[in-house]
Amino acid sequence: MLHSSAYRNPAPLAGKRVLAVGYGNSGAEIALDLAEAGIDVALSVRSPVNVIPRQLFGVPILVFPIAEQWLPPRLADTINAPLLRFAIGSIEKLGLKRSAKGPLQSIEEDGRVPLIDIGTLDAIRDGRIKPRGDVASFGRESVVFKQSPAERFEAIILATGFRPDLRPLLPDAKRVLNATGAPLVSGRATAEPGLFFCGAIPSAVGQFRQIGIEAARIADSIAPKGASPRAA
Repeated sequence: MLHSSAYRNPAPLAGKRVLAVGYGNSGAEIALDLAEAGIDVALSVRSPVNVIPRQLFGVPILVFPIAEQWLPPRLADTINAPLLRFAIGSIEKLGLKRSAKGPLQSIEEDGRVPLIDIGTLDAIRDGRIKPRGDVASFGRESVVFKQSPAERFEAIILATGFRPDLRPLLPDAKRVLNATGAPLVSGRATAEPGLFFCGAIPSAVGQFRQIGIEAARIADSIAPKGASPRAA
């Protein structure tokens, strides 16, 4: 059993039956990597999901939220939903549940990024990845699922994500972190003078793009008056 952070390549798992737990981007891509290496892999999916393609009609998917930034997330999701269903197809037929909230609304309200599919759905469709439901328990030699019979696996990869908690790093900071230790704001001044976070909150327009925007904003806010922060 290992966490996705320790996964490097499928070679050590050759010839084993593997269960990947979690259908975020890490879990989906690890399961696909294993399947493409010819490894017998199942994928445990507990929660409803949002799945989007990497490209839509030949256009990078992140172009759409950038163009729709002026729209409320729920409205943008409503506009995009027919296009995404056309591009992705029915995930319900694959044993998956679609999230009640659209991708943009989930990012805005819950900080949950959608799965950007790079081939995992096709691998599920053709049987190279076997979808399973939530794990009920782990036995000595098997995994017990809530909605299906127990199965034996020789390796388990926990792609269960991360929970940022900055409280140990900032024990004296006041009104900067929420109850779980994540930053309250990113890309602008916090309640502590001189303390900024950059790219710390999930963004629908792409995290690298958002980091660039926030970095420039922070530079502008801390530059001496009359100075050119970008040049500095």
